[in-house]
Parts: sequence; C-alpha cells; structure tokens
Amino acid sequence: MHPDFRSCLRLALLISFLAAQAPAASKAERIGPPAAAVSDALRQSVEEKGYRVTLDDGWTAEFWFAKQLKTETRNVPGALYPELADGEFVGLVNLPQGMSDFRGQSIPPGVYTLRYQSLPQDGNHMGVTPNPDFLLASPASADARPEQNYPYRKLVALSAKSTGANHPAVIALESAAAPGAVVKNDRGEMVFSVSVPTTTGAAEQLGIVVRGSAGQ
Repeated sequence: MHPDFRSCLRLALLISFLAAQAPAASKAERIGPPAAAVSDALRQSVEEKGYRVTLDDGWTAEFWFAKQLKTETRNVPGALYPELADGEFVGLVNLPQGMSDFRGQSIPPGVYTLRYQSLPQDGNHMGVTPNPDFLLASPASADARPEQNYPYRKLVALSAKSTGANHPAVIALESAAAPGAVVKNDRGEMVFSVSVPTTTGAAEQLGIVVRGSAGQ
C-alpha cells in the first residue's frame, strides 16, 4: 500500500471516529399528525404536520400548533406577544420523557395542551423573567375543547394538574429566531422557534424555551 494512501486512510478513520464521538446537534424536524389519543376537537384544531424537537442529549418533544392564532391589539407592558389573548389555545405537545418547566417543576410524560398566559405583574411574579409571556401546559385529557376560554384562576388550576402541585406548569416564551431553529440564547436557555399562522393572514413567530429555568 502506498504511504500516501495509508496516511489518507488513517485521516479518514480519525475524522469518522471524531464525528461519532461528537454530540448530536439540537434540531427540529417535521412530523405527521398526533399519534397519541386526543379529542377530535383538539386533533382538528392543529395543523396536520408537527415538529419533533431533539436536544443534543437525546431529549425529545413533539409539537403541533393551532391552524390559526387569534390576534388582537392589547397593551401589556413588557410583553413580547401582546397580540395573543390570555388563555388562547396555541397547540399540543407530546413529552415522551417529560420535562422540567421554567420553575424547575417536573412535568410527567404525556400529551398536553398549550395556552398563552401573560404573567400577572404583581409582587409574586415581578423579576421572575424579563418578559411576562408563558405557555401553560395542561393535560390534554382534561382540556379537550380548544375553543374553551378560561379565566386566569381556572386556567392555573387546570394547568396545575400537570405538576400535581399548586402552581401551573409554565413554559417560558422568548424572542424567536429563524423558524425551525433550536438555539441557545444568551441566558443559556434552549429555544425552539416556530412560525404559526394567524387570523390576520400574517404569521406569529414564537420562541419556546424547551430547556431552561428561572434559577439557572
């Protein structure tokens, strides 16, 4: 075997070995409709194609977003998404391995609805996060009607069924990057960005914190 060929072969083997040892990059890929059992109303309210988000350690979550988000003009100081109404159905998420929410609470494996809620600007919540925008996760089995409007206290109680605690399951919203991107922001949070149609014909760009907590 020619010496130059042997050198090239060794280099190729080294590159293959290093590539195999390198951690997989976080990513999002398109998937089909929800496979889990959810109500017909929920299934019909979301787009047929969803997203599977995979982080570099193998954690996954599957998202399906509303066919159309209703938007309106609201004045919410500091909000990134003031045009979204409190309690509005945003989508579904399947958590095969569960997840830790923004408060560090454990959300067990399962399928959950996601509804928008702006954090109350009171003494219990000031300074928790730079902006007041959150998604509250509730068990899909307990929130089968996406058109249902919940007042704040009822939505909090419904979402608290996800954690078995007094506090709801809260997933923070952040500024969005390019649709379909899964990137780490300057606070070390992993943010999945997505573009969701609205009733105005424009698209809403959402940034969802899939890993990160208020105490990190």
